[in-house]
Amino acid sequence: MKFKFTKNLDYQIEAIDAIAEIFDLGKNIVKMSERFELQSFSPIVANKLDIEQERILKNVQMIQGQNGVEPIERLDSMDFSIEMETGTGKTYVYLRTALELNQKYGLKKFIILVPSVAIREGVLKTIEQTKEHFRELYGNGFGYFAYDSGRLSRVREFAQSLDVQIMIMTIQSFNKDKTIMRQTPDRFNGESPLDLVAQTRPVVIMDEPQNMESELSKSAITDLKPLFKLRYSATHKEAHNLMYRLTPVDAYKKGLVKKIEVFGVKEDNPNELVFNAREIRTQQGSLPKAKVVVEIKEAADEYKRKEMLLKAGDDLFQRTQNEKYAGLLVNEIDAHRGRVELSNGNFYQVEQNIQGDKEAIFRTQIRETIKAHCNKQEELGKGVKVLSLFFIDRVDNYMQHSGVIRRIFEEEFDKIKRNFTRFKESEAAAIHNGYFANIKKKGDIIYQDTDGKSKADKEVYDLIMKNKERLLSFEEPICFIFSHSALREGWDNPNIFQICTLNETSLASKKRQEIGRGLRLAVDINGDRVFDANVNVLTVIANESYQDFASRLQADYYEAGYKESIPTSNAQEKVIVRLRKQWSAENEDFKKLWEKIRKRTKFNIDLDVKKIISLSVDKINELDVQNIVVRVDKVMIDFTDNGKLKTIYEQGAAGERLDKDIFIDNVIERIVRETGITKKTIFDILSLASNINLLFVNPEEYTRSVIVIIKHSLNELLINEGLKYLPTNDVWELSLFEDLKTYGNKTMNSSKSVYEKIIFDSEGERQFAESLNQSRIVKLFAKLPPKFVVDTPLGTYNPDWAIVISADGGEKMYLVRETKFVGDLANLRPSEEQKIACGAKHFKAINVDFKVAQSKELHDLLP
Repeated sequence: MKFKFTKNLDYQIEAIDAIAEIFDLGKNIVKMSERFELQSFSPIVANKLDIEQERILKNVQMIQGQNGVEPIERLDSMDFSIEMETGTGKTYVYLRTALELNQKYGLKKFIILVPSVAIREGVLKTIEQTKEHFRELYGNGFGYFAYDSGRLSRVREFAQSLDVQIMIMTIQSFNKDKTIMRQTPDRFNGESPLDLVAQTRPVVIMDEPQNMESELSKSAITDLKPLFKLRYSATHKEAHNLMYRLTPVDAYKKGLVKKIEVFGVKEDNPNELVFNAREIRTQQGSLPKAKVVVEIKEAADEYKRKEMLLKAGDDLFQRTQNEKYAGLLVNEIDAHRGRVELSNGNFYQVEQNIQGDKEAIFRTQIRETIKAHCNKQEELGKGVKVLSLFFIDRVDNYMQHSGVIRRIFEEEFDKIKRNFTRFKESEAAAIHNGYFANIKKKGDIIYQDTDGKSKADKEVYDLIMKNKERLLSFEEPICFIFSHSALREGWDNPNIFQICTLNETSLASKKRQEIGRGLRLAVDINGDRVFDANVNVLTVIANESYQDFASRLQADYYEAGYKESIPTSNAQEKVIVRLRKQWSAENEDFKKLWEKIRKRTKFNIDLDVKKIISLSVDKINELDVQNIVVRVDKVMIDFTDNGKLKTIYEQGAAGERLDKDIFIDNVIERIVRETGITKKTIFDILSLASNINLLFVNPEEYTRSVIVIIKHSLNELLINEGLKYLPTNDVWELSLFEDLKTYGNKTMNSSKSVYEKIIFDSEGERQFAESLNQSRIVKLFAKLPPKFVVDTPLGTYNPDWAIVISADGGEKMYLVRETKFVGDLANLRPSEEQKIACGAKHFKAINVDFKVAQSKELHDLLP
């Protein structure tokens, strides 16, 4: 199985263009002539850009305005930031951005800086997966490698190569004076490898730059002498010249990441006094202090748990503003006995809560993870393999044969598997494994608790990074993965559907970081991305209550500067919404409604080539592109040490405009590649364009504009004329309506529905359903089941509502309505808007009234 990549995801293109257009002159660098010189010079091939800072500032302000980012007033640095939520393809975006910069401006030298071994291995894996995809897009390959101090020849090759070169480095590999990167080996003629790299003026791409903000790291990066720096993260501490932002809420609303549900193993008792003693600190000459967890009041009816230090005599109400602690003082902190006494006479032993209940909590978490995993796999069948990830912070709890986590997992799996056909015959030992750093001592393997940055981590990261595809195959039995908490950064797998945190404390981690390993949309066994929202649900089995988890996740987002966080659902509040089977079988209105809308269709695409040509030519003739800045390629000829001839290209600015033929075949090949239509059709379009001379004035801008115009023409003709839906003899069966699982807070009562309750996905849908419920003209309505889909060239489309109305006792009308509360439908993603247009054609073909309802008050309900 191989991962498949989509070249035209709109949000990724926006992020790529946000960087690539910074250096655009409205013109393009084109090889117009060659001049040969025979001379001896440095063999280093460096990046160069000829553009005024004023133009860069103007471009930056324009791009920021287009992307809804507040434009900067001045350009303080050549640092440019992209913010993309975890799981949306950040690595893909910056790799493709590098290749785009090469295609547009001839830049060849790129360094990807990462803060850890884990992230470095993840980048290498992504390059391995995408290199063929990029070759198809850009036509040329590129060299890439991870910096290795034992293979310095690769550094020289990086500096002297004429090809695109990408070097991946950890910040630790060169941020200290003693690193080999800064030494001067004899074979480098008195220069250090760092000197060679700096001479190339590399574009430095920083992955997770917030982890490289120390003065030492900043100084080391400056020593690379970058032409400019690109900073990519979901969690910037400081976004230097932010160019594009895809927030967590944006990603969630666009369906680019999984939904999140949380199973909390500790239920909140609102009347319970929260007081957990974590640690007692002593210092000579001072009274002991206790680190405790208490519940503080932040605002009206808003409470959250927080760690604080207390000393004898402290008033808990004053410290927390929580009435539960009224009148309670800290009587004594006893370091010898390891306990805290309050004025009500109760003693609180350090770690008593955790240690006493640890195994019971672990067992509950593991049991619920196994059950959720098995249910999910049964639901998805053989098309998608389900993975579950356990985080632990003490390796011995799993790696020791008698470790408490290993023992509990195998006990619980053997109990649960009997209820699931797919797992009945599975041996517990075969379906789980642990990936941890290890070292060898006297022939024995010693597993370690690590921070994810040691050399000992390399072997484990090699294993899990380089076998993502194997883990997604049913031929590999392992589907439960245990690893150290440090793995939270740098590794993920799209088919992680359950994350279970078996740490011995619930306060150490960031919740946002914890869920990040499982946010990517799932892939099926063929490597295709799955976009079904009912499939893409991540279940977090937390060692705390749902309320605590949700509150802390929300706090993480607020702390990062977001005004809202992605919503979560309580897995324990799942309910079954039952179909009113007898009612639906007997209700005449429903039977007539279903008879009308159940008909299926097939679509044919018949595009009139002459109309494609005519529509495209008309729009192309309106183009007016700016003049070109002419570039002259200077080809230096030099001799290698062994006397062989070599050539090195150097771009130089020309002082005058030169006339030169453009290779029209190259332009046509590019347009064919990006639009998917035939070479002959492209040739006909260009032949009929009255402004073809502009291709020679500014090849890049003209070519790009032609590609955009042809794509728009294709879409316009496809939706308006070329796409035909024809009824078939097939129909949907009533069995599509079945009992549904959802969350209690996503339902409302209704006496007009085929279900006992109405399920809604958003506040807008809830208000629309409430209006349907209360309207006297609405006789019946139903949320159409997820499997009721219309096939379109863009994938399947699931409409929202089927409705029966009768105004003033008149003739009954049978309607299908899509709800979109966006003001202007043009604000929808193009693919979403086009799918709805396809749906409209389908329903027209079967003579069903279809419309997009944008009013929650039913103003546009009637035909």
